[in-house]
This record gives sequence, structure tokens and C-alpha cells, in this order.
Amino acid sequence: MCEIMKNNDDLLIPIYIMRNKIFKKYMVPSDLTIIEALEYLNNNGFEIKYRSSCKAGQCGSCAVCVNGLPKLACKTKVEEDMKIEPLRNFEIIEDLIVNRDEYYKAQKEFENWIHKKSDENTKSDENDEKTGDNLKLLSDEDLFSTISDIGEVRNCIDCMSCMSTCPARMYSDYTGPTFMRLLARYARDARDNKDRVKEAFENNLYNCTTCGRCVKVCPNSIDTVHNAVEKLRELSFKKGLNLKNHLEVRKFINENPAKRTVARPKAPEIPLLEDIWNNPEKFNTEFTEKIVIENKDNVNKSIEYIAKNAKTTVALFTGCLMDYRLQELGKSAIRVLNAHKISVIIPMNQVCCGSPLIRTGQTDVAKELRNINLEIFDKVFLDKSLDCIVTLCAGCGSTLKNDYKEKKFIVKDITELLVEKGLLNYKPYDITITYHDPCHLKRGQDIFEQPRIILNSIPKLKFVEMEIPDQCCGAGGGVRSGKPEVAYSIGEKKTEMILNTKADYVITVCPFCNYHIEDCLSKVSNIPVMNIVKLLDKVI
Repeated sequence: MCEIMKNNDDLLIPIYIMRNKIFKKYMVPSDLTIIEALEYLNNNGFEIKYRSSCKAGQCGSCAVCVNGLPKLACKTKVEEDMKIEPLRNFEIIEDLIVNRDEYYKAQKEFENWIHKKSDENTKSDENDEKTGDNLKLLSDEDLFSTISDIGEVRNCIDCMSCMSTCPARMYSDYTGPTFMRLLARYARDARDNKDRVKEAFENNLYNCTTCGRCVKVCPNSIDTVHNAVEKLRELSFKKGLNLKNHLEVRKFINENPAKRTVARPKAPEIPLLEDIWNNPEKFNTEFTEKIVIENKDNVNKSIEYIAKNAKTTVALFTGCLMDYRLQELGKSAIRVLNAHKISVIIPMNQVCCGSPLIRTGQTDVAKELRNINLEIFDKVFLDKSLDCIVTLCAGCGSTLKNDYKEKKFIVKDITELLVEKGLLNYKPYDITITYHDPCHLKRGQDIFEQPRIILNSIPKLKFVEMEIPDQCCGAGGGVRSGKPEVAYSIGEKKTEMILNTKADYVITVCPFCNYHIEDCLSKVSNIPVMNIVKLLDKVI
């Protein structure tokens, strides 16, 4: 039933508010914020229950879920057909009010205040450098610098938006992003002497997939992933609080002389880079004009597949999985790029981007890898005046873009590059597909429209969106290797969404997502997962 308060309908727009788990339609003036609209409705007798503490010392309490995402009611303007509901994944008390008791209880348990050395019942780790005695040695300037460094993570307004969207919290025993933010705040504060790092580890620090949903929904733009979770993991690793499988990754890459991969090769497959170097003609295509081998005996050796009527040239960053497990994807990449009149240079001595190590706190080895890649790709980018370094892995692309701060080169995801340079007239392909947005592509690189533009340009291909295309699959942040039970728990929900689409294939742009989703699906279905580049290889 439509609830209308005014006779002049031209000034009103419909919005939908959930009450008793049912959306009800109301008409409100179009120039209001949500909280003003709720006040307007209540002034007209509708008695909708909601929480707001403006001017009462608790900003953030008015957060609600708007069209599936948490928003502050005081900051969000109403829009036609907007759906407003309580924050998800919390107990609903009434209408738009959720129960915050567990949240406040957890805050108390985490002792949300600075612990000085003299505080009763507080002991510092004997090996922890951050002690009250060390604090005395800090100059005013150093202390100011320390406090400034944690400024961002101190800006939480307790809206619980991040908690309502966190997949690790939904599907595992994970305290949640705001509490990792709280622990990181004190762990990095020289004035605090409680062992916050151990506390984070004991509260499942490594359950976080670093999907970045918490960052995107935070009204204060707190980067909980990079400035809290990953900082805590770095400190945790230094204290010896880590997961066995994460150390295996470190051991493997340190024992691999070329330091090219964190992925163990599948016998008897030959690594992609090795195969290209030894058999360059094997990767020749009908769209390739010629193959050029450069610096054969040099650290900067490379092979270039020059496209016919080339419009531009890029360097290909292969990444661990394409190099060691998905070699056919590499061949498809060369063919697809050459078909789009893009020449491809493949530096032979490139190494792992370091993402799996960064996400698990092992930044020392990651820095070594970064320095190797910076030297190789800075040089080829500048010497060859390249358009960009192109990636086929969301995690690699996000790492190169966001963690290689000193880089001189430009990085583009392959979907980003192809849409920018112009798509082809693809052959018809009569299948039904759905698409999974990798977290490190959509939130890590703000790329989500480009894959859909490509998919919708293929004749006869039916594209069905799943319920939440950008819901994390559970593979990222070292969770699949370190906490597989958590990864599969999160993956079960993604599997359910995929099955509901009745699709023939799942398309994505991330080898890690590809492997994990295929693994989760295999338990209940035989739906294959395909990288978008493999799909394009079929229709060019």
C-alpha cells in the first residue's frame, strides 16, 4: 500500500522502507535526506523507529542499508524507488533499529583506551620494543609523528557499516574490521603498552580476505585493509605470530632461485616464461607479424610479439598462476592482444608481484620482489615508450598499482586496456554466463564496467548478473592458504549465487578467484569458471 501525505504529488517521490521484514512504500519530498524523510513521515503519524544521535555525542548511529549498501541517513539524499532497511547481519530490534549491544560489549572487552605501563594488570611482552621506558625516550616531535601516523584509524564514528558488510564476519568467527582498526590504532601508538598484536592474532586477524568492502562503505574513508589489517599482520609476523602455510609460501619463494612464483608448478607443465623463451614460435598467432628476441644474454632479456598493423605496445606481467599453472591463459593473452592490434613484450626475468606476501605481513621478501620488478618494468616501459604494463590478474594489478609507490610505469588491467583501445566485432557465442567481480579489481582498481562492456559486446551471449556480483569469493588475503575452512565458508555463498543464475559458465578476471570458485562449485556442480581472456580467445 502506498502511504501519501500530501495532495501535491508532483513534489513527492516514492521510497521503500523495511518494516517487520517487509518493504512498504511511502511518498516523501524529493529534496530531503533520509533522516529528514523519516522525520517528515513521523510528523505525519507513521511512527517509524530509527536511531539518530546527532548533536548528542554519537555520530554514526543513523547508519542504515540503502539499496544494499550501508549509508549515513543524515548524509544521503532520498532518490526515487530507494530501498531503506536496517543494517544487515545484525539483530533487528524494530524497523530500522538494530541491536548494538554486542558491539559495545566487544569494545569494552578490547579495552578501548590507552594502557600505560603503570596500568594495573597490564604487562608488555618482554620482546616488545614498545614499552613505557622507550616512550620516555620519545621526543615531542617523535610522539607527534606517531600520533599523526595513526590519525586515520582514529576517525571511526561507530556507524558499524563495515561490520554489516564484512564477509569474514558473516561466515566465520572474525571479530570484524572496526575492531582490527581499534587494535591497530593502539598497536601503532607508542603510548600504549598492551599487547594489541597478540590480541588481534587471537581474534582471527588472518580471517580477513582483504576484500576492501569495509573501506568502500566507510563514511570517513578509513582504509582498514592497508592501515589496520595489513599493518597488524606485519607486526604479527615480526613477533612470530603467523600461520604455517603462509611460512611455506615464504620458504618456497626463497628456495626458488628465480623468485618467480609463490605457486607450486603442476607437473609435468613447463612454466610459461620458460616455454616462451625456449619455444617462441609455439606462441605465434595469425595476428602476429613477427617475433623479436632482445638482450638474449642480459638481465633485461625479453621476447616481443609484434602485432599486424600494431596501434600500441604493452609489456605483459604474467603473475605466478599464469606462469606456473595457467600456461594456456598466457597463450590466449598473446593472441587476444595481437588480435586487437596490440604488440606484446614479455620480460623474461620478471618475478612474483609480492601480493601474497604483502597480504600476510611478510613485507621483507615482498620488498625484494618489488625492487626486482621495478628495475625490469621501469626500464622496458621507458626504453620502449610503452602504453602500459598489462595484467590478467586482479591481485597482481592492484599490487602493481597501489603497492609499487615508486614505479615509473603505468599499469592497466587487460579489460581496461581493450575497452580503451577499441573492441573487435566478435563472433557469436550462444551461451549463458554470469560474471564475478574480483575484489582486487572492483575495489582495488575501480574496474567493473569494462568487463561488462566486453561481455555485452559478444553476439548471442546471454549475460545474467548474480545477486551480489562483487561479493568476495573467499580466496584473497592469504585466507585460502592459511584458513581454508574460512575461504570455503565464504565461497559457499558465492556458489549459491552462481547456481541461482543457471549460467553455463562463470567469467572472471582473477586466477585466484578462478581456482577457488571452481573448487567450491565442484562440490555441487560442474559449471566451469573461465578467465575473460579465454572467452575472448574463442570469439576473435
